[in-house]
Amino acid sequence: MKEGKNKKKDGSRSIRISCGQLSTEIAGPSFKKKQQNNLREILAMIKVAGERGSDLILFGEYANLHHRSVSQNRKEYVPDPIPGTFTNAVASAAKKCRINVAIPMFGLWQRKLSSYVVLMNRNGKITACYQKTHPTISEQDLGIIPGNDQRVFKLDFACVGIMTCMDIEYPEVAQVLMLRGAELLLFPHVGSGWGEVDWEIRYRARAIDTGLPLVSASFGYTQGKWTPGKILGRSGVIGRDGGILADIGREIGVITCDLDLEQKRVTDFFFSEQLDRTLAVSASRRPELYGDLANMELREDALRRVRAARKRKN
Repeated sequence: MKEGKNKKKDGSRSIRISCGQLSTEIAGPSFKKKQQNNLREILAMIKVAGERGSDLILFGEYANLHHRSVSQNRKEYVPDPIPGTFTNAVASAAKKCRINVAIPMFGLWQRKLSSYVVLMNRNGKITACYQKTHPTISEQDLGIIPGNDQRVFKLDFACVGIMTCMDIEYPEVAQVLMLRGAELLLFPHVGSGWGEVDWEIRYRARAIDTGLPLVSASFGYTQGKWTPGKILGRSGVIGRDGGILADIGREIGVITCDLDLEQKRVTDFFFSEQLDRTLAVSASRRPELYGDLANMELREDALRRVRAARKRKN
């Protein structure tokens, strides 16, 4: 990681993060035209973020699909190859605008269909693909394969960990990313039906749990189109203490926020000394007590009960 790019003489390490809140509904007379209009909107937002001098822009889950994940027509779930025509266009914009891009995709990478987050650097090169680790049953019914890796990715301004949509439901995911050295958590999602309070508490809690800032990206609506129960929007940045630093609301557009990665959340958590909360949480954990979290027998027992419940219902 090239910390010198952001490190200042006063010891601060300032970064600038953007979230692209794309339209939930893309107009067009055909599948092809809707996909083209969606890509045009993505490229326009990358340009805006680049003009603002952002280090990274994050988009919502399934950004390459004009219908996101809400289409009832299974024929419209068309994966893009990684790399391919779609990623080439995004990569070209990343290079032109000198910005890192995190673009979530319904895609095929190394012959595996999944929900990915493709990371592109300022030169337009694909540096990594994060594969969603907790896809829902309905996603798996579409052929999505769960990922098995919770790597932290080194970008030129920070180390980032990624949690895609359902991944955030499991607190241990954020904890593992923290322990592996993440400085920033990226949370692309398609949040809706469970309600706004549920989602907001969850992503703010993950920032508090780890003492790490979190970047959230979803989808928006034109003025007056949003109603309760729809995709929530609310793309933005959460501070280390769970406070909302930036929030675009329901609108379509790009929101940008500056962070100082050297400005930790300093508290007397667990230890009597004032310490970086991330360090204190990492040092005070007692992993010898948490074995049940990795107990496959307990998981299999729960799955058996789920199958029995589903069988009774059907």
